[in-house]
Amino acid sequence: MQEIVNFLIENPDVLEKVVNGQASLIGVKDSDELLGIITGLTDGLKLLPPAGFWK
Repeated sequence: MQEIVNFLIENPDVLEKVVNGQASLIGVKDSDELLGIITGLTDGLKLLPPAGFWK
């Protein structure tokens, strides 16, 4: 599970495809688990400051 989350963090374009239904995650057991991953990552990304904010 942690490997999937790390991969999606490092590859936000893939996360976007998963959210849009254009890609799926192998190894995710059910839709509740998938929803938890997507919600956690997308909500977490909203909390990050804009790029270049910290210098």
